[in-house]
Amino acid sequence: MAHPRRWTAVLCALVGATAVIAGCSSPASVPEPSITPPPPQPVVANDLTDEEISTIVSEQCGPVFAARGGDPVAEVRALDQFRADALVFLASSAQCDDIPTVLDGESGDPAVPFVSPVQVLDPPCPGDTLVSFWAHYDDDLIFGNPELDRALQAGDCVRTFFFTYSDAGEGESTYASEREAGIRAAYDVMRGSSGPWTDRTIQLASGAVLTMSRPVDDDRITLFFLRLPDGGLAGATFEYTGEQTLTKLNSGELLSLRTLDTGRSVSRATLEKTVRELIEGYDAATVLTHQPTPSDSGTPDHPDHRAVGEIVSAAVGQDLADRVRYALGYPSDAQPVNVGEAELARKLAAFSAYASHDPVLKCSDPTSCLRRVHFGDWLQRQYLTPAVPTP
Repeated sequence: MAHPRRWTAVLCALVGATAVIAGCSSPASVPEPSITPPPPQPVVANDLTDEEISTIVSEQCGPVFAARGGDPVAEVRALDQFRADALVFLASSAQCDDIPTVLDGESGDPAVPFVSPVQVLDPPCPGDTLVSFWAHYDDDLIFGNPELDRALQAGDCVRTFFFTYSDAGEGESTYASEREAGIRAAYDVMRGSSGPWTDRTIQLASGAVLTMSRPVDDDRITLFFLRLPDGGLAGATFEYTGEQTLTKLNSGELLSLRTLDTGRSVSRATLEKTVRELIEGYDAATVLTHQPTPSDSGTPDHPDHRAVGEIVSAAVGQDLADRVRYALGYPSDAQPVNVGEAELARKLAAFSAYASHDPVLKCSDPTSCLRRVHFGDWLQRQYLTPAVPTP
């Protein structure tokens, strides 16, 4: 009989030198070659070039990045494409103070492109957003309410844009600024709070420079003031403001208008781009504005109303038209009363808060405002027509 140790040796030889079984010795270990890990690569999440980043962090907005400390180049490289595009726009338009909002923001939906600074300056709305465009301070309260109030009551957001300073030919004046203050007071009533508001200047991608006004404690509301000249009922009447009117702009008689507060020139093309930008920037579910065509009733509307309706209609084109609803203006007084008692009470409360700042109206409570000639009729009505009729 063979010695047990000889059988163990034979078995180990058969199974191979690398096998480990009872009684087999381990093979000599072979040192593995050391592998040096590659150096960490910088995060590149956008298409900005080194030159573009250097221009932004060193030249255009250097003080902002210097105040933040850290590695500004790495911080910019790590931005997703949406925030990188927002950064480029803010830097190129000298709105550097808003850059921390972009840098500290969270990454968004990669499918959403950057189209407007309002996408980063206004927080995302948890509900739907209603964007409306009006000629004058009070048009929204008279012809677009209670629709605006319903949106706020539902927790949706409202972004309201006013084309003119509503100055009635007085230009930049106490009358115009008081009417503007009245609009804020009316929205305070609708939102149920009277906290402070903050105003700031914002330049849009369209090139328009606006005043952006927001309540400090309520993200649901943003107002925009462009402050173009009021055209008056005749559409071409106010010599003090150079007889500049939206009607003349639309007809081509004037190539541009100048804002009354800053004297900036604004073309028809810029206005259309601004309308489009705000609708797309806020991804508006609903758009309200004036009716662009004459009413069948034969009652003339304010020329500024129709001009604004025409601009919005041209801006939305066919692809956004299904979001638009046109508000009937002065001719609505020929229609049946259709605002219910409860909604009328809220509408009158908001309007009277505004009217207390408007010396022409001479009413400051719901009862007296309801008695005002014409205004009482308009306030009891709201007629909205979809731009694309439902089948």
